[in-house]
Amino acid sequence: MNKWNYGIFFVNFYSKDEQESSKMMNNALETLRIINEDTSIYDVVNINDHYLVKKDSEDNKLAPFIALGSKLYVLATSENTVDSAAKYALPLVFKWDDTNEERLKLLSSYNASASKYKQNIDLVRHQLMLHVNVNEADTVAKEELKAYFENYVACTQPSNFNGSIDSIIQSNVTGCYNDCLSYVANLASEFNNTVDFLLCFESMQDQNKKKSVMIELNNQVIKFRQDNNLI
Repeated sequence: MNKWNYGIFFVNFYSKDEQESSKMMNNALETLRIINEDTSIYDVVNINDHYLVKKDSEDNKLAPFIALGSKLYVLATSENTVDSAAKYALPLVFKWDDTNEERLKLLSSYNASASKYKQNIDLVRHQLMLHVNVNEADTVAKEELKAYFENYVACTQPSNFNGSIDSIIQSNVTGCYNDCLSYVANLASEFNNTVDFLLCFESMQDQNKKKSVMIELNNQVIKFRQDNNLI
């Protein structure tokens, strides 16, 4: 990953048996507080409720967007959406609940559209959302992530979820620390090093472990960027 960078995103939802925001979200906010503010941390803001409007003589379409700091990204939800983003050379955010095959298909569509609109996207860097669960016991990592996804689906899509949680798990990151790093590095290569990563650790049940993993990864990313004169 020649421009290795990462941020953090949260899936904020209500647990089935709670009226207040989930304990997982509270733990996530606490985790942010222990990491230096100068690191590559971003907030994902209002994924479902806000839209980026682009007008021209041909259309007036709405596309879902995500604000990361001062930058706007278009959420890669369909080929039509990424076509609109490519028309203005706007970067994408690839969703955590898509398979890698779906993500790569949307990236290919984006690149083709950019060429069609004669947009130079050499400097465009996308973001890719991934859930991460680090555990030396791979089965435990997968079980925790599956429980988290099942909770999410039960809270947000109780009657209209048609996807496969197992396939979503396969397109996210579980296992020991080194295996997780290797997975992300390989995924970066598949995307031709055009993506940075937004990582969510909220499925990890051991809060101390979660914090230590985040700090270790954060330090490694900072060192990588310093060694390569990226920051």
